[in-house]
Amino acid sequence: MREFISGRLVSGGGVCEGCGRRLRAGEKVYSLAAEVDEVKEYLYCTGCRPADGDLPEGVLSLQPALAVEEPGADERTLGIEVKAGSLCTRCGHCFEVQEWLFVGVVEGLHAGFIYCLECYLQECAEEE
Repeated sequence: MREFISGRLVSGGGVCEGCGRRLRAGEKVYSLAAEVDEVKEYLYCTGCRPADGDLPEGVLSLQPALAVEEPGADERTLGIEVKAGSLCTRCGHCFEVQEWLFVGVVEGLHAGFIYCLECYLQECAEEE
């Protein structure tokens, strides 16, 4: 069975690969996990944030993110959400709910096919 990861479109929208419907910013989408190779997660406290010239290899940029109990649960939140309890890559600090942090954007995380909810459910049903 194929694995999917879920998330929300941050800006600009997109197109569902299943039905071709135009997707809006903030809409929940699903992507095949196979489309993302083993990608290391880079999370940083505000004090541990590396300078732009000191980013680890493969990290394109740093983006602000908010630690939340359940990513995607608040329909009004736009932007990058990180599960509370995640750890800072440098110091091991445990991020608490509503704490701001920085996420390293890695090549491959923003690529790949995305599916709307209906097409995602259809893909899962076909595999059963």
